[in-house]
Amino acid sequence: MSQLKKMTAKEIEKKIGTLSNPSKMPSYAWGISAKHCNTGSKLAKIKGTICNKCYALKGHYAFKNVFDAHEIRRKAIEMNEWVDYMAELLTLKYKNLDKTRRYHRWFDSGDIQSFGHMMKIFEVCELTPHIRYWLATREYKIIDQIDVKDVPKNLCLRVSTTKVDSPPPKFWKWTSGVHKDKKPIGRECPAYKQNGECGSCRACWSRKVKQVSYKEH
Repeated sequence: MSQLKKMTAKEIEKKIGTLSNPSKMPSYAWGISAKHCNTGSKLAKIKGTICNKCYALKGHYAFKNVFDAHEIRRKAIEMNEWVDYMAELLTLKYKNLDKTRRYHRWFDSGDIQSFGHMMKIFEVCELTPHIRYWLATREYKIIDQIDVKDVPKNLCLRVSTTKVDSPPPKFWKWTSGVHKDKKPIGRECPAYKQNGECGSCRACWSRKVKQVSYKEH
């Protein structure tokens, strides 16, 4: 660990890959190809599901260089040092940002790969208490293995609905969904009114906000 502290962000990125920097977000995110979503890849084939119109399977996400970058990140998860590398990379990336930008998103593309992967993410969050995290998932079977009390305090773990205009799942404390023809349930994401950006809103990261609803693109 002491040797890791001497490494630069670029040196760590060579080991585990880079972070992404979505224009909508207040700062950085981490994700993998949506092609590797265990549940989402199946839902993507079903009309009426949110994943059927997945943004992360289109646009720049479909470029080879983006897919290759996602693959480096995905394969690095299996490294024994992944937790320490990721925690240090996040610390270096966020250390010079003011508090209004210390908000990180897990999976701007893709989803949790396994229960073990989820536990590693929990460890990263616990090692970086100065950063607020948000993670949305449709991997219900993995969430079923988690006690809500074990979720790190600086992580808002949201279970997402599978269909447009459907009610939020009842088995988890924090949720998110997509609305089109019906009124939004819970807090409506304001991004569609402000050039697709979060702006000053941090509802997705707030545990005080039980349900967030996004207007269908």
